[in-house]
Amino acid sequence: MKPKTDFLFTMVLFCVFAVSALGLVITGVNVYGRTVSSMEKNYTSRTALSYVAEKIRQNDTAGSVKTADNMLCLSQISEDEEYVLYIYEHEGFLMELLTRPELSFDPDAGQKILEVSGFSVSEKSNGLLEISAEEKQEGTVSLYLNLKSTGT
Repeated sequence: MKPKTDFLFTMVLFCVFAVSALGLVITGVNVYGRTVSSMEKNYTSRTALSYVAEKIRQNDTAGSVKTADNMLCLSQISEDEEYVLYIYEHEGFLMELLTRPELSFDPDAGQKILEVSGFSVSEKSNGLLEISAEEKQEGTVSLYLNLKSTGT
């Protein structure tokens, strides 16, 4: 009778350890999945803001940074030719379009940069820009950027 109870005790103990190990693995997988998802969402919105801020800093000269209809318009001169770089949100993507100022703006012609739920840019006061990127589940992340040139 003793060998039978020893075997039964060993099997019950093994099953308890197996279920505990499986529960621990499942918990770890869930935590890892939530962490990766959160990091990906954070990456998208913050990368979009960093990208736009760097473009503004590159073009921060008098009169070259303008906002219109949730769109950023950056004037550039390259090889004695004037260009306008438009940064805007279109069909769920942050887009950019480099074109000549005399050509009409076509939002479909731009290059996709990042997927975003929403993007807005506005001038709050003389030289202070508010740039916002929206994520589906994370909400809106904003960046305030003060221009070195005041646009005059």
